[in-house]
Amino acid sequence: MDTGKPQPRIVHRNRRTGTDGNRGAGIRINQKPTLIKFVLVFLYKNLYILGVTLLRRKNRMLRKIRRFFNRLRGRSYARIEKSARGLISFWQQLIRRAKAPFVRLRDVRKKMSPVIEQSRQDGKIPLRAYFQIIRTFARLLFAIGRTFFNHALPVAAAILLIIAVRDRIDVAHSVGLAVTYNDQHIGFIQHETVFEDAIRVLQDRFISDEDIPIVLTPQFTLRELEAGEQFMEPRAVADMIVRASGGEIDEGFGLYVDGIFLGAYNEFDPIWDELNAILDAHRTGIEGEDVDFVRSYGIYGGIFPLSSMRSMDEISAQLHGSDPNSPIVSYTVREGDTLPLLATNLGVSYQRLIELNPQLINGGIEVGQVLRVPEYQPFMPVKNIRTIVFPEEFPFEIDEIETITYVRGHRSIAVRGQPGVREVTARVAELNGVEISREILDTRILTSPVTQRVIVGTNDPRGIVAVGPVSSLGFLWPTEGGRITVGLGGYPGHTGVDIPRPAGTPIFASAAGTVVRAVNSTVGYGRHVVIDHHNGYTTWYAHMQVIHAYVGQRVNQGDVIGLVGSTGRSTGNHLHFEVRRHGRIMNPAHYITPQ
Repeated sequence: MDTGKPQPRIVHRNRRTGTDGNRGAGIRINQKPTLIKFVLVFLYKNLYILGVTLLRRKNRMLRKIRRFFNRLRGRSYARIEKSARGLISFWQQLIRRAKAPFVRLRDVRKKMSPVIEQSRQDGKIPLRAYFQIIRTFARLLFAIGRTFFNHALPVAAAILLIIAVRDRIDVAHSVGLAVTYNDQHIGFIQHETVFEDAIRVLQDRFISDEDIPIVLTPQFTLRELEAGEQFMEPRAVADMIVRASGGEIDEGFGLYVDGIFLGAYNEFDPIWDELNAILDAHRTGIEGEDVDFVRSYGIYGGIFPLSSMRSMDEISAQLHGSDPNSPIVSYTVREGDTLPLLATNLGVSYQRLIELNPQLINGGIEVGQVLRVPEYQPFMPVKNIRTIVFPEEFPFEIDEIETITYVRGHRSIAVRGQPGVREVTARVAELNGVEISREILDTRILTSPVTQRVIVGTNDPRGIVAVGPVSSLGFLWPTEGGRITVGLGGYPGHTGVDIPRPAGTPIFASAAGTVVRAVNSTVGYGRHVVIDHHNGYTTWYAHMQVIHAYVGQRVNQGDVIGLVGSTGRSTGNHLHFEVRRHGRIMNPAHYITPQ
């Protein structure tokens, strides 16, 4: 209602710019900010302040670190320079002190030279000048001798100290223990642990623990080594204990494998030859070959009880036999097996077989009987390491060339690959003739491989559209291009027409229908598809390279159902096409029109 009074004009001012907010936008009412906007503004302001604070503290910390390292570097340089000046000053002072007597002698000689020359011109002898020079020279010699004496005396004292200490050590070393055992003087040892080691050596010379004698307590007397006496090793002490025990003994050589005593024999060479015979059986004669036992072994001479002496046949049988710790397995007795023959073949003793099979004590063995026998594992396994060189084929690479010329699923070889040949140098490790590792040291290419190139189709069959003509009878030309080269009855038994096309050319459904056959075969039609068109007609497509249809599939006219190939009874890439009506073979040429 118009009252006649001027109405107030509502104006919204922009707080930031101070401009009239009504211009061009109409009247705006001052609104409160939304919650989301308030939160975003709050986070922005606080995070901004926090970020600035962290940056300032980081920069302040970096400046402190730089100042610290600058001061540290400056102090280090100052200390190095001070040390260098001190060393230079010391060296210069040392040289100056060494040169001082010679400099003084030179100055005296230079000072006396005019006096000597003048006296010679006057016909006089310059005795006073000569005396001055000789006195200076004598002082020089005295200074040199005093310096030498001051330095040589501590060195001589140190040498005398070393000699005295060495003499005392020699005297201490000549003091030891004289051992008396079983009222017999055994020998001279450095300390009691040598006798304890000798007891352990003695125990290792008995095969059976029951044969180990009771070792009596020896008597030790501390005294100095007399003329001709020497400290004895544990093995020599063990020999003397065996002699003093009063039992039946014999000299021989004991064989130890992994620290276990196997027995002793009177001679060294037969044992050594037997071990080498085992190694020789595994040698191949290759240069640089390394053949050795896996287990450690040793042959030591000494005094052994007669119960520990073995014949060479017994030692040889044990070395060539099976490991007594081999796992136990089952063995079925065969025709012709006997216990002695089994023991020989398995590398175990007859008694060992009886222990494992107590039922054999009172009877023989029968064919089919199951026995418990140790699995054969050599007692002395041999590791053979040698370097061999051999040719080796290595595969070629396959380069797949994708093309839309062919539909997906098509693969054909454009260039057939050939494997390469290389010469391989390898370090081979064998355990008892069985290879356990092979390390390739070097390879050298003899023949480079030929890369195989494969044409791969990438075109989606569903995206291929048939462009061939449709005949008046409603059938489509069944492939891309081409013409009929062999008609119906072109040769005896030919029930269709042949349309030659390159491998991978798409094959179309000539008319709509249902796939009733999709056969992957290598004979006759090869890979082929049969479509029922539900009007009494069926069409056949044979010798396909790839089938893109399945039984029961509904196909439209022009759908891709496969690719041209040469499978089955075929002499080249082509499509064999047939038309049948109610099972009767018709002439396809009457139903399709060439492009």
